[in-house]
Amino acid sequence: MIDNYLLEGLVAFAKAGTLAKAAAQLSVTQPALTRSMKKIEDELGVPLFNRQPNRISLNETGKFAAAEAKKLLWTNQAYGIKVQNFAQSHAKIKLAADAPGPLIIARAVKAPNVLIHDAFIKDRFADLLKSGQFSLLLLNHCLSGEDFSSTYLGTESLAINVPADSPFAKVDQLSFTDMKGTTFLVGKNVGFWGQLFEDEIPNGRFIYQDDSAEYSELLAHSSFPFFSTNLTVLDKLWGADLPKNRVTVPFTDPVAHQQFYANYLATDRQRLTPLIGKLQDVWATVD
Repeated sequence: MIDNYLLEGLVAFAKAGTLAKAAAQLSVTQPALTRSMKKIEDELGVPLFNRQPNRISLNETGKFAAAEAKKLLWTNQAYGIKVQNFAQSHAKIKLAADAPGPLIIARAVKAPNVLIHDAFIKDRFADLLKSGQFSLLLLNHCLSGEDFSSTYLGTESLAINVPADSPFAKVDQLSFTDMKGTTFLVGKNVGFWGQLFEDEIPNGRFIYQDDSAEYSELLAHSSFPFFSTNLTVLDKLWGADLPKNRVTVPFTDPVAHQQFYANYLATDRQRLTPLIGKLQDVWATVD
């Protein structure tokens, strides 16, 4: 097997045309490059150069050898890149979010190397990334600072689902204040959305359920309004078995439309870009 440095020397000589220029490009001395050219000839067992006083040039075999060396070097480089990409794609990526929507998207991607943290994070976002506890945080805001990068994923838009005979079903859109004093059935683990509901709906009352089966059962046998978003359809747990006899009405309030971003260390950009692209692709199907 011929060493890469010999192939690199031959390619550099073919490009530069002289030993001096090739040696300068490779940051080696001219005598060292001369020895390398002699060694590659010896290893191949054929002459590669036309030698004249104070000058050498490639013969036809040498030109062919240099062209093949260039291909081989590229193949070796591509091989290394493929191995590195494979390793990156199979390295475990720990992911967390501050709301259920992004986690619904992450589960829909079905990436075997992604570890999804089910509990929602509320603070210390920068520390969680810097300490290595998580590789990727899906948040409704961007982290600031030169250590971090953020990539837009998609928007989650909130709606209310009401019985067909409800006065709310007769309008095209609603605001939170329109629903003051209303009682809602809500899944317990909704991240920051829960606090948003309580802050924005005047005198609203909320019956929280922590079991998806009981939640579906209660909705099926009651007229309680319930919340959904454009991502609910992808949720195989809380989005399944929901009553079909409801009218879905979107909210107009700006806070009812939350933009989410993938946040990560700037040094992890290359490693995480393929996964972020997949998250964006899935989100685009319901955005």
